[in-house]
Amino acid sequence: MNAPHRIMLLSILAVLSIIAFVWAQQPARKPMTAQREIQACQQCHGKPDLYGFDVHGRRRSVFVDIEAFHRSVHHNLRCTQCHTDINPAQLPHAKHAQKVECGSCHIEKRVAQAPTFQQAIFKTYADSVHGEAVARGNPDAPRCADCHGHHDILPTSDTRSHGYRTNIPQTCARCHSDAQLVEWNRIPKGEVLFYYERSVHGQLRKQGKNGASSAPGKPPAVCTDCHGVHGIRRANDPNPTVARAHLPETCGKCHTAIFTQWKQSIHGQAVAEGVKDAPVCTDCHGEHTIRSPQDPESSVYPQHIVATCSKCHENQRLQRAIGLPTLRLSTYRQSFHGIMNRYGESTVAHCASCHGAHNILPSSDPRSTINPANLQKTCGSCHPGIGKGVALGKVHFVGTRTASPLYWFIKVAYQIAIFTTIGFFLIYMLLDLWNYRRGRPSHAVSPHRADDPLSHEYVERLTLNERLQHLVLVVAFTLLVLSGMPLSYPEAGWARVFLEFPGGPEARGIVHRVGAVLLIALAIWHPLWLMTPRGREQLKHLRWTRKDFADIWQMLRCYLGLSQEKPRFGRFNWIEKFEYLAVVWGTVVMILTGLVMWGEELAFRYLPLWVWHIARLIHGYEALLAFLTIIIWHMYHVHFKPGMFPMSRVWLDGRISLRHLQEEHPLEYERIRKGAPGE
Repeated sequence: MNAPHRIMLLSILAVLSIIAFVWAQQPARKPMTAQREIQACQQCHGKPDLYGFDVHGRRRSVFVDIEAFHRSVHHNLRCTQCHTDINPAQLPHAKHAQKVECGSCHIEKRVAQAPTFQQAIFKTYADSVHGEAVARGNPDAPRCADCHGHHDILPTSDTRSHGYRTNIPQTCARCHSDAQLVEWNRIPKGEVLFYYERSVHGQLRKQGKNGASSAPGKPPAVCTDCHGVHGIRRANDPNPTVARAHLPETCGKCHTAIFTQWKQSIHGQAVAEGVKDAPVCTDCHGEHTIRSPQDPESSVYPQHIVATCSKCHENQRLQRAIGLPTLRLSTYRQSFHGIMNRYGESTVAHCASCHGAHNILPSSDPRSTINPANLQKTCGSCHPGIGKGVALGKVHFVGTRTASPLYWFIKVAYQIAIFTTIGFFLIYMLLDLWNYRRGRPSHAVSPHRADDPLSHEYVERLTLNERLQHLVLVVAFTLLVLSGMPLSYPEAGWARVFLEFPGGPEARGIVHRVGAVLLIALAIWHPLWLMTPRGREQLKHLRWTRKDFADIWQMLRCYLGLSQEKPRFGRFNWIEKFEYLAVVWGTVVMILTGLVMWGEELAFRYLPLWVWHIARLIHGYEALLAFLTIIIWHMYHVHFKPGMFPMSRVWLDGRISLRHLQEEHPLEYERIRKGAPGE
């Protein structure tokens, strides 16, 4: 060995000797105990205002509540037994510490006293949506501590535990109600806690109550009851408990009786047959927003059931794909039940009232509530004593030419009659006004003049009895129109005013029946009056004769400029005779058809349902014809024609001036002037 190499070797030995000597002079270090380690960590982590930053740059508290830790199941452990990558003697820590692996103790037994968990728990978690996110390296993916707690882990039987049953919604919501996490990770449902707490499950949990009617004795559902505990999967996966095909069984764990009914229903049978569009629980009740049927916000509240069912039954794609019947919603909305349901009446029948809620079956099934053999009982639940005729016809009635030829014919006949009658009235009135403006014969009368003696002399036109009958007719007609027409045109803006008036549909029904009673009373009063001498005399003058038809033709000739001679009318002209006949006819028709609808329980003992539909049709069209006739024809000839506007007072005081009598009823005027017997 040459001199340089010897010098280098000696130098190294000298340095090592010095290091050994210095090390030997240092006092011996004792191993750090658990208590000392915790105290060392608490020097920093015991400060409530200590914060760090996560991978997204958001500030996070790293404070450790030592009292909560001492209460936890890990109170006998030291920090580094979980945080294995941290040396408390070397500060500061790395920027991002490693995630704690619970399995290293509870499976691998790195800590001997750690209780052994079933490996299946970790396997299930690894296969879950959370475990898959961890495997992808998603820093937001929840691990054991995110659900069970970090330093405050308690047994799930402890009411303070994050995993205690009633605390689970808040535990899950820490991530699922975090708007940023929901957005970053594209979680499909956000604000789940907000909706859950307002659901029937959340409300029962808040009140500390168990289920009553549909799930007797069962505790209110929390997240893990539906989604599972460790094996939470996406809803579009084939096997999770919240997959569409498995949802009924999941809900059925608590709602056993309902699940049994649903399985036997047409919906349950369709799901069993693999019909993907067949409805399951959440299609009707919602997911996290499930509410009680008595809650006005519920999708199965009586006023909302029609809309809920219509989501599928009015879907044209489904109607074509699986053969759902059509026009169910439109026919219901046109019915009395449908109209009242739209305007806030929750006691009228809706889809579930007739078809059932969970035990829905086709009408061909003998067990179905809408089977013809059971329909009397079904309808009788709201209409006690209803007759068997309710089963003789279609409830969802379609009045087309092919479905109901008689109904269609009557409908078209009324439409033609209304169009032609009202059209004739309007043309006749316009011609009358045209003739008046040109100074030719018309129904106009002379205005009252102070210098005209005949304008100041009066004769009795209507007796007190007749005026009272007219007044009852006016009141009954007004009440019936105001309360009845909105049912024929429920979508019109003016109809909404009446149907949404204080008291609502119930008040409307009362008003309509009051008007009906008045009309029936008048229908009894008037024939009795016709038996009196005055009544018989008036009826004699109201009979149609050949002269009336000649008067119509003569008036038309005047309008067409073919004559300048106005017809000479007697006590009643053809217009008044026509109105009297129309009132008698309309009153009889309205009372008969109205009684069929009012006393439907009795009516269906003798009449089939299709007759009831026709009665409703006639009642509505007859009311429209009467309304238009009164408003257009009667009001013009009695109150609005030239010389009479704004109103004739005959209906109030029963008197008519001799001037108007002379111009409107010249034959009657001459008879009075001659002193005819009986005047």
